[in-house]
Amino acid sequence: MKIVDGVHRIRLFPSSVYLVEGEKLILIDTGVPGYTGRILRYIRKMGRDPRDIGFIVLTHHHIDHIGNARRLKHITGSKVVAHEIEAPYIEGKQRVWKDGRIWWTRLLLWIGHMMFKKCFTKVDIKLRDGDKIGNLKVIHVPGHTKGSIALLDEHRRILFPGDTVPYTLAYMRLKKGPNPYSWDVNKECESLKKLANFDYELLLPNDLKIVTQRGAEFVRQFVHHACN
Repeated sequence: MKIVDGVHRIRLFPSSVYLVEGEKLILIDTGVPGYTGRILRYIRKMGRDPRDIGFIVLTHHHIDHIGNARRLKHITGSKVVAHEIEAPYIEGKQRVWKDGRIWWTRLLLWIGHMMFKKCFTKVDIKLRDGDKIGNLKVIHVPGHTKGSIALLDEHRRILFPGDTVPYTLAYMRLKKGPNPYSWDVNKECESLKKLANFDYELLLPNDLKIVTQRGAEFVRQFVHHACN
């Protein structure tokens, strides 16, 4: 679905991915394995050629974000982009389960690593805080993972926070505590405070719900309740 002119959301399960239009398309995350066809069909429905994808930006290395990157890169010839810290995880060189905080999250991360080895892919462009991909500014937000990033479109006042600000889970966290899949919840709160200082109206997480008004205020309220 089109969110605003030039920004589209493709609903997958359990999370969504985003397309940002320009001369070249920017795909933000790719979902769990098995959704390559749906992403390609959506691009064709827009009237674009899948080979118009210039960059596949991965906000972090979890399998529900990198699952289709390798196939999409092969089909479209696009470049895979991620923070330099995340690159070894996305390429399968780093053991993802080592960063689990709880025994059962470590177990699930290990199972995912073993099951989806064919999804690992080379990172072509390694990012740092402050870099830009098209009109998107890279913000390093460690906490959910070590190299998590958010992407800010300053002109259109849109923030793509990946899983650093999961809208639905935000309400659960106020009652049930931190996200069990996050690597370091204290650093995650520091990153949320960092995001609260930027100016944006739309907040487009990969989670099921989005914020179409006062997105920065939503993050500030979340920080006030969950991080103090």
